Amino acid sequence: MMDEKPIETARRRTRRLEQGRCLLCGRISFLVEQDHTAGQNHDEFLTAPLCLPCHAMVTELRRRADADMRRQPNLRLTVKCALNATAVFLRMLADAMHRWAELLSEEKSLP
Repeated sequence: MMDEKPIETARRRTRRLEQGRCLLCGRISFLVEQDHTAGQNHDEFLTAPLCLPCHAMVTELRRRADADMRRQPNLRLTVKCALNATAVFLRMLADAMHRWAELLSEEKSLP
């Protein structure tokens, strides 16, 4: 998909980076890194801002899931590895969204 407003997209990305907010836990920190969600060797442009603890956790879960982040010899293996790495990240994001929904449910029940 082509970006119809690349300047606005760049501004939004810069603001997110300047805020230093982790996409998974919402923590505001000056120590936010760009996680290469599919693996830098597989897709260098797909990134997400993560604080150091969340980035370390995603990296460890990818290792446990045997998501190979190394450059692959052919396109089929590259796509396979990119999908595996992204799936680990998306599982963590889904868990975070579930936690946020629970917080909203708890807030609603407060007097």
